[in-house]
Amino acid sequence: MKRGRAADAVKAARQATGMTQQQLSFEIYESREAVSQQENGRYRVQPNISKYFTEKHNNPWVALEAAAEYTGWGPVKLDGEVVDLHRASVAMKTKEELTEALQAIESVCVANHPRAIREYDKQHLEEAILQAIDAIVALTQYVAVICVDYGFSWLKMWQKHRTKLQTKGFIRK
Repeated sequence: MKRGRAADAVKAARQATGMTQQQLSFEIYESREAVSQQENGRYRVQPNISKYFTEKHNNPWVALEAAAEYTGWGPVKLDGEVVDLHRASVAMKTKEELTEALQAIESVCVANHPRAIREYDKQHLEEAILQAIDAIVALTQYVAVICVDYGFSWLKMWQKHRTKLQTKGFIRK
């Protein structure tokens, strides 16, 4: 198996806490070898490691990277050479991406049946989808950076959101 981003995220998260692989293995009830194999990409990062870093260290990045590797889609931590994850930069970029997504969504009519859509409109709809995905990624970065920087629990924020959805009848328990 090719070493993926989730493996790098686990190693970085472990090192940021100052733990050795052996110490992490005691925390998650796995062998040091299992931790090593996940960090080196021989095995996929397991949910218990993602959950550990999210719950105990308020680090959502391992879980985001692992989920994206498992599913083949979804937001990951932006880490390219031109990315600035300072909270002010992330907030500004999120506003920009949301504005672009709203403009793209407003420019397309989805009231017509999908079989009746013209090719021209279909191209605009595809652009709206891509703009919406850009906004989802930006919002994910925003929530993660703000939670980490200000000490809000990533997990508790998502639990509050789920409770709100349940209360409003949008999801079942």
